[in-house]
Amino acid sequence: MNGEPNGDNGGLPPLDEGRGGPLRFLGNPRVLAPLVLLTIGALAVVWWTARQAGRPADLAGEIQDAPGTVVDLPRAGDRAVVLVFPRWNGDGWISEDRRVPSRGEPGEDLLALMTALCDGPGTGRAISALPRGTRALAAFVDPARGTAFVDFSRELVAGHPGGSAAETATVTSILRTVAVNFPQVGACTILVDGRQVGTLAGHVDLAHPFAPRRWL
Repeated sequence: MNGEPNGDNGGLPPLDEGRGGPLRFLGNPRVLAPLVLLTIGALAVVWWTARQAGRPADLAGEIQDAPGTVVDLPRAGDRAVVLVFPRWNGDGWISEDRRVPSRGEPGEDLLALMTALCDGPGTGRAISALPRGTRALAAFVDPARGTAFVDFSRELVAGHPGGSAAETATVTSILRTVAVNFPQVGACTILVDGRQVGTLAGHVDLAHPFAPRRWL
């Protein structure tokens, strides 16, 4: 009868399975697969958000426990040295104890030694044999070969008063100071502005290495 309920479906229209009803739509693999992926993705986002809520303290702990990146450089100490100066009246020599910065590197120690020599004596009984304004520029020591180079600024030549006695005093002060503090050095070359010079002022030959211990 038209308009009467059809069977036991409570008056609802029959499912049209031939045209793909709602249940058939959900059972379609092409539709179901994306829905599953979206659901998994949403659950993953919820899980990650909840996990990150407790992370700041954990990260702080990790950073605090991480190894440091500070480079441990050798600490500078000091070294006891002896400086040799001529007496103010020219009658002999005076040895003066001093302490200079040291990290145990021979070249650096020799440079510090020559810098202290350029600074002059700390007692009125001695005078500096190096012209005023002279600076120690560089120094090198080869312990294996027993050789050394000491390089001074141009004032060593330009400011020198000249005369054989004054030149000898300058060279002696340098070489005795090297010999006392670096007894392993058998040959020392004196440079001026990085180059060898003939003499300081026409007398003492600087164009060859010196044997420091022979000047003691």
